[in-house]
Amino acid sequence: MQQKEQLMSYQTRKIVASLILLGFMVCWIIMVGTVGPMVSAWPKWAELLFYVFAGIGWIIPFKPIFAWMNRNAPTQED
Repeated sequence: MQQKEQLMSYQTRKIVASLILLGFMVCWIIMVGTVGPMVSAWPKWAELLFYVFAGIGWIIPFKPIFAWMNRNAPTQED
């Protein structure tokens, strides 16, 4: 069987993944910056949960994007 031709090269996937992550981060910052002032009226425990999630939650989408980007990555040879 012939090897299936890749739709995107590794370099192209890196660029696309970087743009996706940059766009996601911009949206995340805008969302947290918009919701943040409203949170000050919440109980302190809810405010803490919001800021913990806002500070860590942006990491969650990175794993699948990095996994896709590094799929079939060229190996380094010494």
